Amino acid sequence: MGLSIFGREWDEIGQLFFIPIVVAMITLVGTLGAYAHLNQPPPATTADGRIVIPSPDTQPEAPYGWEVNTESGASEIELAKHLTSVEAKMYGAFWCPHCFEQKQVLGKEAVKEITYIECDPRGKNPQPEACQAAGIRSYPSWEINGKQLSGAQEPETLAQESGYTGLDDWKYTIRGR
Repeated sequence: MGLSIFGREWDEIGQLFFIPIVVAMITLVGTLGAYAHLNQPPPATTADGRIVIPSPDTQPEAPYGWEVNTESGASEIELAKHLTSVEAKMYGAFWCPHCFEQKQVLGKEAVKEITYIECDPRGKNPQPEACQAAGIRSYPSWEINGKQLSGAQEPETLAQESGYTGLDDWKYTIRGR
């Protein structure tokens, strides 16, 4: 029998070519995905070994903003718990890159421990009236012991302003950019 477009022989030959091509494509895509991080430059560090938090380079997604992906250390978690115990509050907006940097400096586990107040009505769990009542004019702003601090703060500044005296082996910094 000769090859025909609709014939059985054509199906068998097509399978001989099609299946290996599909397997090769899946293997190639998987390999590229697995090794994609190797072309990324290493994060910048300071002389004391702290990782410098980069500014976000994408648009935030409402209502959450950017995903916090840094891992908190014991110092950051302990500081966050202390900040909550002294009723410190961080005011911010989901679209604010400096708010995101502040959260990155603390790390995702510590961010879950702090009192965060979303000022944009489009954000998750918004409280714009609380931000207005507190007189918030820029993001992020911290309210600690009756004092307002504007801008992203280093962990040591938050520690000093709140009276924290625990662990201070900070992993990240916003300085050095």
